[in-house]
Amino acid sequence: MIPWLLAVFAGCVLLGVPIAVALVLACCAAVTFASPMPLAAVVQGMVAGVDSTPLIAIPLFVLFGEVMARGGLGHRIVALGQVCVGWIRGGLAHANVAASMFFGGISGAATADVAAIGSVAIPAMRRAGYPAGFSAAVTAASAIIGIIIPPSIDLILYGWLTGTPIDQLFAGGFIPGALVGVSLMALSWWLSVRGGFGERTPFRIRAFTGAVGDTWPILVLPPLVLGGILGGWFTVTEAAAVAIVYGLGVSVGWYRDLTFASVPAVLRATASTLGSVMLLLAAARMFGWILTVEQAPQALSAWLQVVLPGPDLFLLNVILICLLAGLFLTPASATIILTPILFPSAQSFSLDPVHFGMVLNVALALGHITPPVGLTLLIAGSIAGIPPERMVREILPFLFVLSAVTCAIAWIPDLTLVLPRLMRE
Repeated sequence: MIPWLLAVFAGCVLLGVPIAVALVLACCAAVTFASPMPLAAVVQGMVAGVDSTPLIAIPLFVLFGEVMARGGLGHRIVALGQVCVGWIRGGLAHANVAASMFFGGISGAATADVAAIGSVAIPAMRRAGYPAGFSAAVTAASAIIGIIIPPSIDLILYGWLTGTPIDQLFAGGFIPGALVGVSLMALSWWLSVRGGFGERTPFRIRAFTGAVGDTWPILVLPPLVLGGILGGWFTVTEAAAVAIVYGLGVSVGWYRDLTFASVPAVLRATASTLGSVMLLLAAARMFGWILTVEQAPQALSAWLQVVLPGPDLFLLNVILICLLAGLFLTPASATIILTPILFPSAQSFSLDPVHFGMVLNVALALGHITPPVGLTLLIAGSIAGIPPERMVREILPFLFVLSAVTCAIAWIPDLTLVLPRLMRE
């Protein structure tokens, strides 16, 4: 079935067919022309593939992200970041990155991050004299932290596909996410000094206490959600439900940026997003099942063990594969397609599942800032009014630094594993 599966999928992608539909058509072709199974087996496999309790967390976190993005919390987070790090050269750029790190800790999605933070930070940076291209690039690059720092929808997908404990994956994302944020701040400082923009603002205690006083209901969210998961008080799915209730209470009852009349619009946007996501999950699960039945991952593992001398070179190849996949697929789509293929090979090299999951997640996250389907790149460019071809040039320094950080995460496992090991003890 493999030739039919890959040929039809590649042909559909080249014709511009949506990835979810391409996966379904590829599975149908493989079953119809190269298998004795009835075509109904594809539908049955898709339904059975998404009949999973951990997947309930995904629609809940998508809904939570919509509540946060539409609840007007972005400008408060950016204001707090500016007060905290504005005294450094390029202060608004650092505030942008810090806001993305914080928002990523409550949304789990890069696109929600760039929409909520970028709509506030990019105009503010432009008014402060930052170049439009730099403002959009730092926003697009920092938004990928949303799927690295927990809670991350992409890590939930990886955990579901491989059986890796999601709480350990979340614990493994803290240090890599912080490393990505610090590296982006360092690059922003260097570009600001070199370009002669990004004046510093003095640190004032009164402004800091005022910003904390205004945002303290939001600051409670990450400890509530992540502390509950890592402390064993509730599961990932229960944490998402708690976050929604708290987020609605803050947005509607405390700040009143979101009204009850706007809740149906939030639900419609969530349902629209989930329709495509769940179809993609179901189709990719069937796609992976066919690969497994045909023993394609096992054959790939055996071949890689022959041609690659060790795990370090294997991880480098994984990063290169992810960068290539990011040119054509969104990170979530690539995670669903590549995980069943590469995970058995990672096991053959005795790689820790949490470590490999973080390398895969960070490498695929770069797909958000690589054309032509880099979503955060396109969204930030549209907010700043910059055409995609110019955004490609602006994002290159950030892509280079993030690629170097990804290699560091791959080759220094303790960056990922130090916290999960503490949980296992």
